[in-house]
Amino acid sequence: MKKDSSAYEVALESGRPLSEMTQGEITFYAFQLPRPSERVTPGVACSLREPSGLEVPVSIAQLSGNELVLRSETRLQIREGAYRLIFVPWFLYDEMHQALESVPFPEMALRAFGKQPVARESRDLPEFEHRLNETQRAAVQLALESQLSVLWGPPGTGKTTTLAQLIALLAGQGRRILITSTTHAALDQVLERLRGTRALDPLFADHQVVQLGSNGHDCCLDEVVQATQSQAHSTLARSRPRLESLLRQQQEILPLLSKAEVAAAQAHQLDLFSDAPGALEAKELATILSPERAARWAAESAQQQCELLKRRCRRLDALVMGWRLRARAARAALASGQQQAVDESRILLTTLANSYVSPLLKEQHFDSVVVEEAGMALLPAIYLAAGRARQQVVLVGDPQQLPAILASRDPYALQAMGRNIFAVLGERPERIMLDVQYRMHPRIGELVSTLFYQGGLQHQPPPGAGEIAAGAPFPGEALVLLDIRGEARTDPGDFSRYNPESARQAVDLARQAAAQGRSVAVIAPYRKQIQRIQQMLQDDPLIDCATVHRFQGHERDVVILDITDAPPLDPGVLLAGRGAASSSANLLNVSLSRARGKLIVIAPVDYVRRRAAGTVLAQVVEWALQQGFHAK
Repeated sequence: MKKDSSAYEVALESGRPLSEMTQGEITFYAFQLPRPSERVTPGVACSLREPSGLEVPVSIAQLSGNELVLRSETRLQIREGAYRLIFVPWFLYDEMHQALESVPFPEMALRAFGKQPVARESRDLPEFEHRLNETQRAAVQLALESQLSVLWGPPGTGKTTTLAQLIALLAGQGRRILITSTTHAALDQVLERLRGTRALDPLFADHQVVQLGSNGHDCCLDEVVQATQSQAHSTLARSRPRLESLLRQQQEILPLLSKAEVAAAQAHQLDLFSDAPGALEAKELATILSPERAARWAAESAQQQCELLKRRCRRLDALVMGWRLRARAARAALASGQQQAVDESRILLTTLANSYVSPLLKEQHFDSVVVEEAGMALLPAIYLAAGRARQQVVLVGDPQQLPAILASRDPYALQAMGRNIFAVLGERPERIMLDVQYRMHPRIGELVSTLFYQGGLQHQPPPGAGEIAAGAPFPGEALVLLDIRGEARTDPGDFSRYNPESARQAVDLARQAAAQGRSVAVIAPYRKQIQRIQQMLQDDPLIDCATVHRFQGHERDVVILDITDAPPLDPGVLLAGRGAASSSANLLNVSLSRARGKLIVIAPVDYVRRRAAGTVLAQVVEWALQQGFHAK
């Protein structure tokens, strides 16, 4: 597996040493993150690539807002140029392996995998703040009563709404809850829904809902600490510019002192009995002094100027030391404040990787553990999260959507880590599927239900889905299969595909929809095609273009799925899988089910029927043709 692991890079800006944090041979450095990254987590070991290309081992000591503090056992010289953090996934596997040796509640972890009996105790279901349908109520009741519950939420079935109601009820019982997922994006959606639940208002007001690893909202760890440790934050904010100013003054005074010392020594040799004239003029001294003081010092002898400058150096040294001590104390207070905020949290949200890497979570236990998007999670990560639960585990997700991402193709790795938890558990009494979808126009919902959920979904489309379908492009149609005759291509040395004709069609259709004020997603399976479409769109704010992974958990008024594959190339990623259990089926399911009111699939029909017969995409094509949703 290790040989299959590829590195991941994060750009850094504005590096500077934190001399006030130096501990013997251990040094610390602050950098700015131009944009958030889910890989950047306190406690993670990585490498810092310098502008010269040299890579130095470091670890992430702190993350506060966009400021990152790195710990290094090698003293660095911070220079101008591009610095990058290099992450090797194998580190996370090592951390995971170590964490597996000391799981707090192993029986609960085994129970999450169906390897221990599951107890269930009947409870009366209380009134809900938000109206739930029959299967949503059944899912909440199951989770309240059972040590293990599996909530299967197909697209648009109100999974997050149901989960928010469950968490409010568990919190009302006094339980401490961990909510974890593979991505911050999924946690952000859960947090947004929790905010809209009035029963949780007291916990939000008391800063007892905390999210680790995310920034920019009042529940992120930094904001919670700032609310409870305002004095330390204020001290640290004041110390940084003050220290920078003092250190700059130290650097500026050194050449003046050197010049004054040379002049004083020469004067002493020439005339031991009279003061030499001043070595420094007022304009030179004005670089470090006020004009009035510079004029007075310029009138002094060289020897006296030396004494004055040395006295100023001693004062600067004392000030620097004082501000460093203040900053160190403030950082220590914030570090302890972070641990205190985590310790006192009643609802804690963090990624699965963070849950076994972050030092803040080493000793944390919970009454209930909720794993969101469990179908995307690596099995050992689920085991570790479940092993923190005293009373119950709730697994939430959809096995028909995006699977876990695993770089290795090693058979053992695929067996141990590549399967999803739904497949491991199989059919169980603790599993319930939400069966009413509220997102998609019925015609789109029927396609998704037929191909991926054995026709098990009912449809209650949102208001406005009909209006979206009535508008351009293809007015009056919610589902369209657009047949094209383009060619798929690759550039020398690059396996990623692009198709100029399908890109042109996708852009034209997206602009028609956006012109009516509709939100639009253009989805394609290849990086090269995405780049081509993005360049043609020129950052239209209503149109997003990306691979399907960007849209997991999201929805748009109009979705345009550009298959890209066409002659003369053989079928690629979306055309490879046969059967509803294939990974390409999962990709297609997520792609198709993002649409609220209009779905357009751009594909060469004859090519799909001849070269990809039996694939899930071929089933999409045949279903659209049979239903009459076909345009040339």
